[in-house]
Amino acid sequence: MPITILQFGISGLLISWENIISSKTSRKIYHFNKVILKVFKNEIVDSVPTYCSLTLYFKQSTSLIKLKNQLFNIYHTIDFSTDINSHHWKIPVCYHPSLGIDLVSLSSTLKLSIDEIILLHSTPLYTVDFIGFLPGFPYLSGLDTQLHAPRLSSPRPLVKKGSVAIGGKQTGIYANTSPAGWNIIGRTRFELFNAKDINPCPISPMDTLQFIPITLSEFNTA
Repeated sequence: MPITILQFGISGLLISWENIISSKTSRKIYHFNKVILKVFKNEIVDSVPTYCSLTLYFKQSTSLIKLKNQLFNIYHTIDFSTDINSHHWKIPVCYHPSLGIDLVSLSSTLKLSIDEIILLHSTPLYTVDFIGFLPGFPYLSGLDTQLHAPRLSSPRPLVKKGSVAIGGKQTGIYANTSPAGWNIIGRTRFELFNAKDINPCPISPMDTLQFIPITLSEFNTA
């Protein structure tokens, strides 16, 4: 899979893959980013992975032209089949309409019953492609195509922490109370981000995740 590397601002490089969401691409980005952070640990300031790109920020004294050539060479030497030390998470979610405030409207839009939405959403094994938007927010690949749905026309100013949502071809969990433009279909009490913990964000890129439906009673007593 070819990549392009373009200068991004004064001291950044934007590495791009084909603009298609896939776990295969996410795996390549994960491996490449890991190697880059090790090889260029004295020059790099930050790296920002997404589904199809990796943005790198370097110290301003670094030669970007030289780096581009080095990055191309490194990319073609990486064994992307190398095992990743990942963790599997089971996330309990209550899909009750009182918590999944867009379930009813989404049911109408998709022409699926609420029970069908719950089944289709909780069956797949998702891959955590990257953490973004806000601390702890996992972007997940693996959403059933029958659940692909447009984002809200007007984002809500705030949704509750733990809200599980669908936006376009993606699904994710709002780790904190925050603005949101995705369709809210449930909520979890699982703690995705806690700044006071030694490891504030327990879920990492390339982890796998499955949603486990629970009742409203189970949610309220959790």
